[in-house]
Amino acid sequence: MLSNAEITEAITNAIVDLLGDLHDEDDGIDLDATFSEVGLNSLMLARLVIALETDLGVDPFTDSDRSIVDVRTVGDLAGLYAQASGTGQVAAEAAR
Repeated sequence: MLSNAEITEAITNAIVDLLGDLHDEDDGIDLDATFSEVGLNSLMLARLVIALETDLGVDPFTDSDRSIVDVRTVGDLAGLYAQASGTGQVAAEAAR
């Protein structure tokens, strides 16, 4: 099981890879930024989800009632992947 930090890093790295020269790696990715603020269009977002399914081994949209249109920010996406991988649930249980 991946940690929240590992999931977030995988997502931000995948975004930087997709954006290529459009994004300076030194700038980082703001987790509160919307996909359009980061520079992703709808096609790039679809490619991101495909890449993340390969990298993380989970598709959070398959076994849930969530849709990609419900996800607004990079942080929302990271949270959804954490929840789908069980990391989000483990973190919530540990906080109790």
